Amino acid sequence: MKIGTITFIKPETNEFVALGHSTIKEKNKKSPVVGLCYEAEFNGVEKGTREETGSIIAASDRNSKIGYIYTDSDYGIFGKVENLDENYQEVETGCWYDVRKGKANILVELGDKELKSYEVEIIEINYTNNNKNMKVKITDEELLEKTGGIVQGMSGTPLMQNRKINRCNKLC
Repeated sequence: MKIGTITFIKPETNEFVALGHSTIKEKNKKSPVVGLCYEAEFNGVEKGTREETGSIIAASDRNSKIGYIYTDSDYGIFGKVENLDENYQEVETGCWYDVRKGKANILVELGDKELKSYEVEIIEINYTNNNKNMKVKITDEELLEKTGGIVQGMSGTPLMQNRKINRCNKLC
C-alpha cells in the first residue's frame, strides 16, 4: 500500500495527478499500474528534528474508494477519481515554466480536518532533474511549530504561486 497526495484534478475529465515518488525502477518510462485510491484520514504529525525527518500520520478506509491509478512514472502518479466529495475550489494550474524562486504557499491538512495555506520560499529550481527539481524552505512559523519543517507525506502537496497550483516538471 502507498499513501500519496492528489495534487490536482482536471474537472472536465476527473483525471488527477499526484506528485509523489515513483514505485517503478525504469527511468523516464510510464508504466501501467493497477491500483485503487481511497480517501485518507490524517491523524496528526510526527514532528521532525534536525537529525530525523518527521511524517504525516494517516490511515485509509477500504470502504471509501475514490478512484483508481492507471500510470505511475518518474513524472508522477496519474489516475481518475470516481467518488469524490464535490466541495473543492477550482483554481488555475501553472506549468513548470511558471515556477519562480521566492514566496509561495503550500496547502496541507495536518490532522485538524482543515486544509490550510502555509507560506514557504522556493530557494532553488532545477529544471533538468525530474525527481528533485526544487528546494523549498518552510517560512511559516505555525507550520514549523507543528512539523519541524518538511516531513514525509508532503510529497505532492499543492504549491501555490501567483494564484496558480504549480508543478515543476515537464508534463505541461
